[in-house]
Amino acid sequence: MGLETEPLFQAWSYFRRRKFRQCSELCSQLLEGAPGEQAAWSLKTRALTEMVYVDEIEMDQEGIAEMMLDENAIAQVARKDNFLLSMLRPGVQAVFCQFFF
Repeated sequence: MGLETEPLFQAWSYFRRRKFRQCSELCSQLLEGAPGEQAAWSLKTRALTEMVYVDEIEMDQEGIAEMMLDENAIAQVARKDNFLLSMLRPGVQAVFCQFFF
């Protein structure tokens, strides 16, 4: 018995080591001999999918500058010279500010 590994096991080993191209090529060779081999089809499709996988988290990350310079940001704290306060009479405005600010 030689040191040669079973081809499907070798393809699985390539997949586990993230060598997706070698895995896909070996599965293609297996499928030429036995086109109905479901394990080889499954492993090949997984390898092909992993080769084109795009990490969406990396695409969604914003830098600190983009977050700080966002023009659509809403103020976290209300200003004391609020528009609604300016519509109140000065006496009511003073009482309102005592309770809420």
